[in-house]
Amino acid sequence: MREKLLKAAIYHYSRYGYQGATMQKIATEVGIKPASIYFFYQNKEALFIAAFQKLLEEHFSQMRKIMDEVENSPIEEIFCSLLHGTVSYHKEKEEETAAYISLITSPPPEIKQFLKDHMEQFDNWLIQSLNTSLKHYYPSISGQQSVNVTKQFLLLMDGIFWEMTMYDENALSEQLQHAFHLTTLILRGIEDAK
Repeated sequence: MREKLLKAAIYHYSRYGYQGATMQKIATEVGIKPASIYFFYQNKEALFIAAFQKLLEEHFSQMRKIMDEVENSPIEEIFCSLLHGTVSYHKEKEEETAAYISLITSPPPEIKQFLKDHMEQFDNWLIQSLNTSLKHYYPSISGQQSVNVTKQFLLLMDGIFWEMTMYDENALSEQLQHAFHLTTLILRGIEDAK
């Protein structure tokens, strides 16, 4: 039942936002009375924190899986796999992506700190993972240069994420090719700095 409640909470949040995703709608979705939700979650905030935690952790888990699969690959392949993986994941999970977009663009005040902490944790993990890969392929790269390259890539990933919501498949494919080219230029900057 908990899983059904979390899924219904994400669905209604993606459609109606935090205020519009009422306990009544969620209860109706899973076939219980609204009061029954309180057996599983103390209040609406607790339900949504659990739902958002699930949503964000699934995304984080997918990014870790991609990184694990390519961690010994050439750095260009790592960057491209993360870009492709981000697009594929969010295209497959449109409902969750709609909730994610709503969450990060206008988080409920009760959730802001939780979201901020999660985003910092994800960014720190990605920076650390990419720094490790960069140092492996470019042993002479300075710590600051590695951080700069990683942050440039994060900006690129964020841009692709937002473009994914705006473009059709063909246009998005073209945007991904531009992103791959920019990745190559970023990495070429490391070579030029030697």
